[in-house]
Amino acid sequence: MPETTPDAKSFYNLDYIIEINEKRHEQYTSAYQKVLERFTNIILIYSAITIFLIPLIQGLIKRMIPVSTNHWVFCISFGVFAFFFLISVYNTIRLIIPEEVSYLEIPKKYYTDYLTIYETTIPDKTEVTKLLKASYITELETAVRKNEAVFRKKSSFYYNALMFALISVVPYLVCLGFHITSKEETVQKIEIVNPKK
Repeated sequence: MPETTPDAKSFYNLDYIIEINEKRHEQYTSAYQKVLERFTNIILIYSAITIFLIPLIQGLIKRMIPVSTNHWVFCISFGVFAFFFLISVYNTIRLIIPEEVSYLEIPKKYYTDYLTIYETTIPDKTEVTKLLKASYITELETAVRKNEAVFRKKSSFYYNALMFALISVVPYLVCLGFHITSKEETVQKIEIVNPKK
């Protein structure tokens, strides 16, 4: 009775398992790089926020806004802004901290080192081939698992950093509105005096 060969796209086929794991390894490595490339989106938001951040802090410290209901609205808005902004900065720092990505060993390890070890103990070349493929699959699966975890962690940090930065824009704009209106109210009037009179 002839031995049946597994289908090309069957999980009994070791070559297919190798193929899908290699593709997934490449996908997670590429996706991880894309997450880091999108870091510029967060930097753009931070750049827009920091334009008026120092004047807002000075306004809060010097209490340029008169002590009234508006003053407390400004303080609360600034507190909410600072809270969300600091959470965003924390996640951004966690995003940019380098993470160890898993790379595959050089192929020579399989066709020289492992091949020599397996051939000395197992005479059947078909079995040796299966063992080599199984060893490679184990390494691939470990790399895929590790890179998936890194990708998910960095994606979470990116999402949190971006979302909290965008949320912090709302109270920031409220503070900015108070700051601009307080500047208009404190414009000094200068009287020109004619000395010839």
